[in-house]
Amino acid sequence: MVYGLVSDIHGNLEALTAVLAEMEGVSQFLCLGDIVGYGADPGECVDRVRELPGLVCVAGNHDLAAIEEYDQISRFNPFARDAIEWTRNQLSAGQRSYLASLQRREQVEEALLVHGSLPDEMAYITAPHEARQCFEAMPGDLTFVGHTHVTEYYRVRDTTSVPEQVSLRSGGRVALESGLRCIVNPGAVGQPRDGNAAASFGIWDSTEATVEVRRVGYDVERAQEKMQRVHLPEHLIVRLAEGR
Repeated sequence: MVYGLVSDIHGNLEALTAVLAEMEGVSQFLCLGDIVGYGADPGECVDRVRELPGLVCVAGNHDLAAIEEYDQISRFNPFARDAIEWTRNQLSAGQRSYLASLQRREQVEEALLVHGSLPDEMAYITAPHEARQCFEAMPGDLTFVGHTHVTEYYRVRDTTSVPEQVSLRSGGRVALESGLRCIVNPGAVGQPRDGNAAASFGIWDSTEATVEVRRVGYDVERAQEKMQRVHLPEHLIVRLAEGR
């Protein structure tokens, strides 16, 4: 099976459209959360995602915050809080209901899907010691995560070893070898923060046991103009072009 991996769309319809145009040959889509938040088109992004073939999607912290189901919004920085307050008023009842239906983890074949980490699905994996905690809690050898907006993966042969952290900033292929445990982050569609402003996504071929991470440019200026028009925080607008 060939799966399309998307994560952290964050209401950026221009980036999502560019990514989906690159997804030829994908049989089923997997979304790792945060469809909304930050960007100017939260409702449209929810609608596009929920229509994807064979979609399996998990909830992100911004998805839950947008429907007032996240009890740690105090941890959001002021820009994120402002964007979430605006986003709450843009979603229809049906869109809110869809976000409320999302689970915090899902299983697809041998892969576990979570937004952040394990055992806390909203925790961050930014370094090997954090990856190790996730490896220790993983039921299998493969987990897909998002949340950090950084395109990378971690690999380890056994839980007693220090995981290796491998950047995929420019894209690349991950070989899912037998006996190798992996945590793969396909990066952010809508707001990359790894120094590369291009939208990031992944293709998982479960038959070939590979994950390919790809980057694609999109109309950043158009996305910024739409954010400016609805008075979203300038910090969020500027960072789109910086990839940080």
